[in-house]
Amino acid sequence: MSFIRNRSLKSSILRLFIPIMTLFVFITGLFSYLLASDQLQQNAFTSISDTVSQTQSFFNDKLTDVVTSLTILDSDSDLSDITTRTQNPEYQLHTDDYLLLNKALNRAFPDRGALIDSTLLYYNYDRPAFYRKDDLTVQVRISLEPYKLRQATDPTSVIHWLTLHTDPVAKSLNNNYNGKVVSLYKLLGKDVDNSKGIILFNIKDSFFKTILTTPTISNNGYLCLVSEDGLISYKKIADKYDIKDAELQAQILQSKQTSGQMTITNEYGKEMLVVYDTLRINRWKIAAVIPKEELLNKVSYIKYLSLAVMSVLFVIVILFSNVMANFITKPIIQLTRKINTIEEGHLDIEFKEYPNNEIGVLNRGMRDMLQRIKQLLVQVEDEQEKKRSAELAALQFQIRPHFLYNTLYSIKHLIEMDEKQEASQMVSALADFFRISISKGSEIIPVSQEIEHINHYFTIQQMRYGDSFTYSIKVDPELLDYKMVKLTLQPLVENAIYHGMKQIRRKGHIRIVGTIQGEDGVIRVEDNGAGMSAEQLVHINRALLEVMNKGEEAVGFGVCNVHKRLQLNYGMSYGLCYESSPETGTVAIVTFRKQ
Repeated sequence: MSFIRNRSLKSSILRLFIPIMTLFVFITGLFSYLLASDQLQQNAFTSISDTVSQTQSFFNDKLTDVVTSLTILDSDSDLSDITTRTQNPEYQLHTDDYLLLNKALNRAFPDRGALIDSTLLYYNYDRPAFYRKDDLTVQVRISLEPYKLRQATDPTSVIHWLTLHTDPVAKSLNNNYNGKVVSLYKLLGKDVDNSKGIILFNIKDSFFKTILTTPTISNNGYLCLVSEDGLISYKKIADKYDIKDAELQAQILQSKQTSGQMTITNEYGKEMLVVYDTLRINRWKIAAVIPKEELLNKVSYIKYLSLAVMSVLFVIVILFSNVMANFITKPIIQLTRKINTIEEGHLDIEFKEYPNNEIGVLNRGMRDMLQRIKQLLVQVEDEQEKKRSAELAALQFQIRPHFLYNTLYSIKHLIEMDEKQEASQMVSALADFFRISISKGSEIIPVSQEIEHINHYFTIQQMRYGDSFTYSIKVDPELLDYKMVKLTLQPLVENAIYHGMKQIRRKGHIRIVGTIQGEDGVIRVEDNGAGMSAEQLVHINRALLEVMNKGEEAVGFGVCNVHKRLQLNYGMSYGLCYESSPETGTVAIVTFRKQ
């Protein structure tokens, strides 16, 4: 007993040790991963936010310089003098006026080459506009209407911005021109309706491209500028990380905050982090768009490292536990496998001898129980076989007096009518009929004998009923060697005569057809009698499915007897079924297994 208690104590300690060590490893790894991933996420978000903020500040400073230059030009005294003089329609610009215009532009843009692509100056209706690009000044004709319409949508702003587009003036001067610019302009005049001119600056596309593509965010992360007019972005990314410009623009502009972050799931199911800020100079938003899975690459690395460490620790704990538990748990595992084998139906199992402990007691108990189960199974099988044989014999015996009674009654009538020769022939046929019925005590006979038996029965019945019906028998020669339960066809033929032939005035015909279907034999007893209605057919077939429970009162003694004997001998999937329709006749179908 002391030995048993020691082993039980070791089992208890082992059961406690494994989950405690596992829980410790899990908690340690989890906290390490959570702390590291949280710190890395914060660092990543801070880095992105700093990049966006610095880019916003740089853009704001540079664009503020451009706005300042436009304001300087707008308030330039030389430009004001020229504007005043040209209000007279008869005044023609002189060389000095052009020099003054150039001086005004040079004062506004002392270093225009790095940022400004071109300028447009237009004043007083019906006069040419002055367009300057790459130190070349030309006179062009423009319409103020597009610019007025835009200002009408935002009358509170003095300076208006146009996102990246093709310069229409440069395009009109050179059809092959496809360059892009960002424009800002100011209409000259007290209000939109009284505007008499415009000052417009075009900023180089390369300026925005350099700033938006210089910071390296991630492999598929990028910076973009978002305005009401559209979105400016240059970096090519993988299709699976793409967000449609219209969707990204709408999501960012919907935010009422000047800065922040949001997550957008694109059509490929990828989560994209968007960190944005707002330019003070024109309220455009600068945004960084980064795939979350790339942003958290380092977090994933920590996760996988933590999982690897945890896995190693788990393996160490398991190996250590197995070494400790091997001599305790191995016998239990072996007994469990034996129980599983027993559940699968395999009872031939060998049991080893174990020491006198808990396992030994369980082992002996299972061995004794299995031996008892085997004995009980053999006993049950013997009892079931005896019961089946007895029931089959009883059913076989029941059908003999049933037919004998009807035949002797017919012979009695023949004798009373002084038909001695017919009575003698019927007695001979009856003797041959019962010779086959007895079959030396065998319940199973060849199909050929069953067919011979039914031929004698037809002889007896035609002597009773004269020429009121005919019959034919056609059986596959190979089927004749099959064996079947005897006295199967006679009750079916009897039903065909009594319930089919007697119900019609025309001459009846009974046809017996035997075929082989797969491994099964099928014999059809067909008549051209009155047939059954659909309701009767459904009733009799349903009753046959339940005949083992309900008995012959549902379908009649003969049919019930045949069906029960077939199922007892071949199984529940065999037996009788019927086909029938009114005025066309009835078919009884016998299905039995090859033996």
